[in-house]
Amino acid sequence: MKGTTTRPLAWGVPVLAEAAALARSVIFARLIGAEELGQAMLLALVLRLVEMISDVGVERLLARAPEAGIARLQAELHAVVALRGLAMAAILMLVAAPFALIYADGPALTSYLVLGLVPLIRGGIHLDYRRHERQYEYRGLAIVEGGAAMVMLVAGAMAAVGGDHRALLAAVLAQALAQLVLSHLVARHPYRLCLARECLVRSWQFGFPLILNALLMYLTLQADRLIVAGSYGWAGIAVYGIALQLALLPAQITGRAAASLLAPRFRRAIECGAVEQAAAEALRTHALLALGFLPAYVLFAGATMALVYGESFRPDQTLIAGLGLAAAIRIARTPLSQLSVSLGRTRDPAHANLWRALALGPVMVVAVTNAPLALIAWAAAAGGGRPRGAARRPPPPARAQCRAKPQGVV
Repeated sequence: MKGTTTRPLAWGVPVLAEAAALARSVIFARLIGAEELGQAMLLALVLRLVEMISDVGVERLLARAPEAGIARLQAELHAVVALRGLAMAAILMLVAAPFALIYADGPALTSYLVLGLVPLIRGGIHLDYRRHERQYEYRGLAIVEGGAAMVMLVAGAMAAVGGDHRALLAAVLAQALAQLVLSHLVARHPYRLCLARECLVRSWQFGFPLILNALLMYLTLQADRLIVAGSYGWAGIAVYGIALQLALLPAQITGRAAASLLAPRFRRAIECGAVEQAAAEALRTHALLALGFLPAYVLFAGATMALVYGESFRPDQTLIAGLGLAAAIRIARTPLSQLSVSLGRTRDPAHANLWRALALGPVMVVAVTNAPLALIAWAAAAGGGRPRGAARRPPPPARAQCRAKPQGVV
């Protein structure tokens, strides 16, 4: 019953987190202006790049593992998380100087270096609240992720008063600290860290395709903003970034909820030999979500931006349509990526995103020729790609482990 009563939190927490990020951009736009907001977005893009290319799927590996030995696995994954934090900090130090040089009129070198503290802090997070998701228990998720999102919003707002783009640094540092503290406060088991070669190899084998996929996703969903910043100015990236943030808001919420809900559902479906049925139901649900999102975004996004951020932030309607279509495609494809990961075929999402990454070529042509900004969004939508591999035959069901199918899971 506990899992049933807390299951709505799997959707509510991503909604809260994305709403807090959206509110942060509104506050920054009003308090520091478009130019400084554009530079803050660049810092966020750099941090996001490092996060994505170092994500070996620890939470998903924990979710799909069998119950036997889960305590030992969690301790070993704590070591993986800590090593990942160190690696991310090192990467940020390496890329700091190139970014400061390329965007000479943007954030200073020290700002990129300060970003390195964020992954170091997150490297000590307790994974217990993620372990509880295996039983559809999401109270810990709500406290840790939801609480950290609210801390981020408050800290960012306070730093933005009379500040500049460096308010983002205060926001993300406060969020990381809150995640660290709250994850230990809600933990039901002691924090154990065990460095095991077998787990490191397993995590790398499981996560390396996810890293490739993350890099491709960054190229298709984030890198266009780096191009916009270099060719259309800081105000240009602010308008484009906000429009894209609004477009990706439902997609981000859907993806984060799917990671919490679909991963345990697919794990049980594999055990019961009911993968095709579970996948079909999830695909139908997400297709309806995509069809509902697209017309709403096209009709209301432009007016919403003008009302909330100011008339100077109103984008071209063709830009809105292109971004909306790209986001709708991403929503519809969400279950396929989760199913591939649950089946252990972590290369499949990378294959699916390869075509989308090729859209960066036209994007760069648009930027170099100083063509209308809307063409960048349509190039990204055209690279929606075709998912590959997710429909292949799943492994034989282990019916001895089959449990009753959980009800009410989307």
